[in-house]
Amino acid sequence: KPVILLGVIAFFVMSTEGAIVDWSALYLEKVSLLQLYWIGLGYSIFSATMAIGRFFGDGISGKVGSKLLILSGVFIAAIGFVCILMVKPVIALIGFGLVGIGLSVVIPELFRLAGNTKGLEASVGISFVSGVGFLGFLVGPVLLGFLAEISSLKLSFLALLIFVVMSFFAGLTLKRK
Repeated sequence: KPVILLGVIAFFVMSTEGAIVDWSALYLEKVSLLQLYWIGLGYSIFSATMAIGRFFGDGISGKVGSKLLILSGVFIAAIGFVCILMVKPVIALIGFGLVGIGLSVVIPELFRLAGNTKGLEASVGISFVSGVGFLGFLVGPVLLGFLAEISSLKLSFLALLIFVVMSFFAGLTLKRK
């Protein structure tokens, strides 16, 4: 029970990460109408900012705490999705960068919290959160494809914004650490 909320956040965040991996190029091509030879740039920017955030996330966590770091990360990612949904190619590319930097700190922090949950072995907490998160990583792109098929790719990216907003509200209920 103590790690279920962490698992829910991990599911939404990793669903979003998986969807960006699989669908960012198609979004930039079909929705933002970016020239074909630039469409891989969205994922590249997302990956680069994700790596930068992972390198510096621990240091930031020690200064601001887990709850504020998670909330800040998903808030930045939400701003990124608003930029992506604006459709303009340059703004969408900036949005992919914001999503990467925002989400980069969330999963490691969730693993840290799961490993430090009182009354639960670290291995059990981390296994649960990572298992639910990776389920999201696999299911997220499929869900996005389904939404794109029945409606539009833009609607499916709106769903990712909703995932991030839901993660924010779930993060509000975390205990301050």
